[in-house]
Amino acid sequence: MVLRNEDCWYKYVCTYDNCINCIRYAEMKYLMDESGIPKKKQYPTSLNGDRDLKAFLELDKIRLDIQNFVDNGESLYIYSEYTGNGKTSWALKLLLKYFDSIWAGNGFRVRGYFQHVPTLFNTLKDFSKSHEVLKSTLETVDLVVWDDIASTKLSDFDRQQLLIIIDSRVSSGLSNIYTGNITSQSALELAVGDRLASRIWNTSTRIEFKGKDRRAEW
Repeated sequence: MVLRNEDCWYKYVCTYDNCINCIRYAEMKYLMDESGIPKKKQYPTSLNGDRDLKAFLELDKIRLDIQNFVDNGESLYIYSEYTGNGKTSWALKLLLKYFDSIWAGNGFRVRGYFQHVPTLFNTLKDFSKSHEVLKSTLETVDLVVWDDIASTKLSDFDRQQLLIIIDSRVSSGLSNIYTGNITSQSALELAVGDRLASRIWNTSTRIEFKGKDRRAEW
């Protein structure tokens, strides 16, 4: 078997000797380039955790049926009081699996986006063209991963902007995956306000991780 380019997602199952004429590679690369996912996180991470086995199995069930999950406009909140136990990695697994499910014939259409929430607000405050492009993307793509939701104190402006975007997505039946370290609705209300907390908590399947930081093992 000939190995593909080192950056190819399918290099171990493909017999092409390069990616120049490969439609699958071109389609996936476009999806990745427009996804907001940092380059080093564009490939699935192997995870294990005995304490969170049940949660991992629930998430894998969603992963294997991710296209229906998105088509049905479902949302998910992966949360834990601990950091470094795989929440973001699992959210990315789901987003990558979605890309793998819909790349064929996608063309130049952005389908999913990864947004680290604490870094969002600087972009939204500059009121430039990039602000409008990002806001439009977040409001319209099939699936958004909202990473580290409510991990920093939000100003009234931040809270309002986030509510507008997420409320628009929920009302339009678009899918969201949230990750965070807030473990109750009441605590989430204190962090982001009642209305936004209700959108996140009450419209999502909630899966809790109980394992502690395992970054060094992964």
